[in-house]
Amino acid sequence: MNLQIGRPAPKSPETASPQSANFAHSGSPGAHRTDRRVLLNTSALAGSSLWRIGISFVLQILIANRLGEVGLGQYATALAYLNVAQILSGLGLPMLLVRDLARTPAKRRRYFRAALLVQFLAALLVWAGLIGLTLILPYQPITRLTLIVIGGSLPLFAVTSACETMFQAGERMELVMGVEMTINTLIVASSILILWRGGTVVHLAGVLIGTQTISALLCLFLLGRSGLLETTEQASERRNQGPNIWLLMRRSAPFYGLALANVLLQRLDILLLSVLAGEAVTGIYSAAYLMVRVLIILSQTYWQSLYPTFSRLRHQAHGQYRRLAALSLRYGLMLLLPVAAVSTGTAGSLLALIYSGETYRASVAVFQVLIWAAPLFMISTYAVNLLLVERLPARSLLIVGIHLGTLVLLLPLLAGQWQALGAAMAMTLSIALSAVTGLVLVHKARAPLAEGRHIPALTAATGLALLAAYYLPLPWPVRLVVGGLLYGSIILWRGVLSTADLQLFRKALQR
Repeated sequence: MNLQIGRPAPKSPETASPQSANFAHSGSPGAHRTDRRVLLNTSALAGSSLWRIGISFVLQILIANRLGEVGLGQYATALAYLNVAQILSGLGLPMLLVRDLARTPAKRRRYFRAALLVQFLAALLVWAGLIGLTLILPYQPITRLTLIVIGGSLPLFAVTSACETMFQAGERMELVMGVEMTINTLIVASSILILWRGGTVVHLAGVLIGTQTISALLCLFLLGRSGLLETTEQASERRNQGPNIWLLMRRSAPFYGLALANVLLQRLDILLLSVLAGEAVTGIYSAAYLMVRVLIILSQTYWQSLYPTFSRLRHQAHGQYRRLAALSLRYGLMLLLPVAAVSTGTAGSLLALIYSGETYRASVAVFQVLIWAAPLFMISTYAVNLLLVERLPARSLLIVGIHLGTLVLLLPLLAGQWQALGAAMAMTLSIALSAVTGLVLVHKARAPLAEGRHIPALTAATGLALLAAYYLPLPWPVRLVVGGLLYGSIILWRGVLSTADLQLFRKALQR
């Protein structure tokens, strides 16, 4: 969750490539082998993310159409709490141990046992806390029961998390991908069967417990077969004292904060809205946010895949690093801006194509606001990752903190006035403020930014695409195509997209 459908992704810029800052030098004997391993790892992470996104998208559409906006709101609320609970029970250990055990494989067996024990006990405590929350939160009885049931997957998740930490430390991302794709497919197949037979959200929560059990067993089997815990120092390890648990937890504290902030970026809006406005409003918001979240996760995957390359070029070829970083931001915006423009103009038809029932007409205006959060998030995440490359993690956390703090302040005010639409406004404004802050911090750090000369062309192309998709008296598929063609024509005419840029991008990634 991002293991499976309900779990935050077990990767981050710090963990996507444990030796990203010391990436293989192109002249070293093992460079080609290292490059192939990084390519395999990046492809595995991207493939797993895309599969998870697609599966989650399909499942939540089915839930919305089968159980209505209240059912979708209950399911989205339960997943939001599960995501946060999984991070809380992880204690930041996966990010720390991936970094350290990649360098010292002889310690993997001892630290695997320690991580498994600590995370399992933490999972039980977090589950107990979740049960306690159900007694005070203003939810319907079925939502409370769903939260209790879904929390039962946490101890099983601890097993999966400890195993996947070893997979990542050993740079065996294909094992992570195999587990996640298998389990996500089982979740959707089982959930479809449950929905077809008239099941409720509580039954869907039970599916997560069953599939998480399979995930834990599969991970243990693959870990045993992988040889990642087998070292030449096993005999001496048995005589050595195990790791100091308290010292390990103190060292993991910064990683804990970063992981928790990362999951709150995606789930805090649902958590706040579910308490303030109830499951029905949360369902309307979730129906609009579902497609936007796909773009946001793709943005995270985009920068995560480029992070090791940025780290390598920052030390090996600084000029190429600056060009590639600026080019990557321009390309990211160049892809998301037309999507936001034409989606805004055709929002009603798009949502009607996906959802059934009159209730989702209320999601149209929400979607039209939320869709602009995607390009803004692209900018914000760019700044976070680039400042990490520049070894300025405190500034990266500041960007995330501004996003979360603004959301906490604005969402209760705006949602109280305009419900789901107000929540969408709060979300988009908070991301916008974090994006502006990120650009200012990147500029102060003298890190690369996209060339300003392309901004007028991108703005004009986006505006014309929006006007065409919104106002042309044509069927919505034609308006969508015309808006896209107008956008593409302008960026080609003004040189925003060029053959030379594409060649640079390709060579940098193949280096």
